[in-house]
Amino acid sequence: MVRSFSRKAFPTELTARDWLSYSEQTLLAVTAGAVFHDDAGELSALRARLAYFPRDIWLYKLAAQWGRIAEERAYVGRAGDVGDELGSRVIATRMVGNIMRLAMLIERRYAPYPKWFGTAFSRLACASDLAPLLEQVLAARTWRERESALVEACRFVAELQISRGIPGAIAPVIGSLKDRPYRFVDSVKIFDAIRAAIKDEDLRLLPEFGGADQFLNSNFVLAVPTYASAATGALLDTTSRKPAG
Repeated sequence: MVRSFSRKAFPTELTARDWLSYSEQTLLAVTAGAVFHDDAGELSALRARLAYFPRDIWLYKLAAQWGRIAEERAYVGRAGDVGDELGSRVIATRMVGNIMRLAMLIERRYAPYPKWFGTAFSRLACASDLAPLLEQVLAARTWRERESALVEACRFVAELQISRGIPGAIAPVIGSLKDRPYRFVDSVKIFDAIRAAIKDEDLRLLPEFGGADQFLNSNFVLAVPTYASAATGALLDTTSRKPAG
């Protein structure tokens, strides 16, 4: 039974395309929890094979997560600067979630679905230092306070990458948007540096959309491997560079 499930859901030779198609909650569902009976060793073998992403997939997802942060790096300030404090808070909240997911990638932990996401984050080694910084972002009353707290949180995870010896990790640089008064850690530079450390050329040249759970928000889709695979495959098929598989 395990063998049948394994072969259907997880091919013997997993390609980069396969790895990008699986949501982390799917991988966690297979690799976490106690095993009470596995005489043939099939489940243990599957769990060992899926224990975590291969090096280049991991680096690609790390780079992509910095890419997600880069997409909105100045928007907290830009929204607040035109009087949209609610919009600024919404963006900041999304940024906090992205930083939490980045921390989980740095510590090589699969992220569960939303109900358990905060609990899983709290168990990271870095959580006791990072969580207070993220709480400052969420508690900020003005966009300038919010922006400053985000800078410190991003600085922390960038320096955490260096301390963990992540390939391509570089010291954070505080940037701004041309001559505008918005401050942020230059996540584009970090993205470029980590991506440059990826050995697989096809992965290295992919756009920064990342794996399924980095560009999809529907739990309904992410929880069903065939749906997540279809969405990821469709996106990969639109790119000029496609990973094998």
